[in-house]
Amino acid sequence: MEAIKGVTKEVVVQGRKRKIKIPGGVDEGSRINFGDFILSINVKPHEVFERDGDDIFVRVAIAYSLAILGGEIKVPTLDGDIKIRIRPGTQSGTMLRLREKGVPRLHGRGRGDEYVRINVLVPEKITREQRRIIEEMEEEGL
Repeated sequence: MEAIKGVTKEVVVQGRKRKIKIPGGVDEGSRINFGDFILSINVKPHEVFERDGDDIFVRVAIAYSLAILGGEIKVPTLDGDIKIRIRPGTQSGTMLRLREKGVPRLHGRGRGDEYVRINVLVPEKITREQRRIIEEMEEEGL
C-alpha cells in the first residue's frame, strides 16, 4: 500500500541517515532521483489486490443464490470497503469496473480504475430440502 499511497522512508547515504519521500502511484521499476543517486523501486505483491499500471484487480466470491437473485456485497477498495450492486443473473467471471478507485496517477490527475472479478460459488454439499427446491427449479427450466 505504500507504493499506492506514498510514504517517507529513511535511507543511509554515505553513513548519514536521510529521509526520502516516495510519491503515491509509484510502480515496480520506477526510478526516483535522490541527490546524486537514482533509486529503483521494488513493490511487494499485495495479498488482496493485483496491479496493472494505474488499475487494480480484485476477486470476489459470491453465493450461487446471490448470483441468481442479485443484491449487494461489500468489496475492498484502496480506500476501504464499499457496497456494490450485483445484478440478477450475474455469471462467474463477470468483471465490474469501479471508476476512479484504482491507483493515483503518478504524474497527473485522477486515478486508475478497480476491476472486480466475480466468482460464483456452487455449493459442494446441499441439504435434501435444497436439492428438492433445485430439482423443482430444473423442472421449471431454470
